Amino acid sequence: MKNLEQELKNYYRSKRLDSHRITAIQASVHEVGRTRHSVSYLIPIAAAILLTIGIGLWVHISTDSSLTHQVVTEIGDNHRQHGALVVKSDQYGVVQNALSELDFPLQPRRDNLVRDFLLIGGKYCTIQGSQAAQLKLNHRKSQVIHTLYVLPITNSIKDVELGVYETNGVQVELWTDQLLLYGLAHGR
Repeated sequence: MKNLEQELKNYYRSKRLDSHRITAIQASVHEVGRTRHSVSYLIPIAAAILLTIGIGLWVHISTDSSLTHQVVTEIGDNHRQHGALVVKSDQYGVVQNALSELDFPLQPRRDNLVRDFLLIGGKYCTIQGSQAAQLKLNHRKSQVIHTLYVLPITNSIKDVELGVYETNGVQVELWTDQLLLYGLAHGR
């Protein structure tokens, strides 16, 4: 066995690469090094661009969803506070006149709201710093009290995501009609 090992060592020691082959290998190593060097400066730039895009998207998404969350939470909290109404009436015109500081129509354009709910009255409130109407409604069939919030769409709330949400046991539906944001809240 020792003899075989010695023969193998001697065989491979006697082998040599031609000088042109050694030059070609060395040139290819330098070429790879240059390619790596020319590409290596692009990696941090690409990473910075991707990071900037990612942060921008995260800020945009978290701002929109947190704004929606804030509006829904505020509507839910207001709904649970059963405060005194400024005016009690089942007529939208009477409530509109009593809440004369509001320069937008209070009666919703959704026919099912007018048909399925009886207006109890209303008062002023604010949602995200914007003055709004808070209208108490009684569902004609279930007798469940709902609160309808009506406010003009301003820059501070224009990015609210519309839909149905739940906060602390209160279901809140948000929708828009013309330049008004509506929020209908009721307990579960």
